Amino acid sequence: VMLSTQQKAQILKKAGQTVPPMPGGTGPVLDAWAREVENLYVSHVAARTARGLRKAEEARQLERLRRLASFA
Repeated sequence: VMLSTQQKAQILKKAGQTVPPMPGGTGPVLDAWAREVENLYVSHVAARTARGLRKAEEARQLERLRRLASFA
């Protein structure tokens, strides 16, 4: 399911990010807003993914250290 630009803006706001207000009307101003929200959302998802990967790697290393310590 694809999220709308407005849904992405709401997700960003709930995550504490500053999102420019949606302009009224249509045309280039609305297109520019949509591009900005899309870019913010992509950055947000990438950062969230990176945090998850770091946490998973830290957990893997910690478990490895625990296993090594149990043999010592």
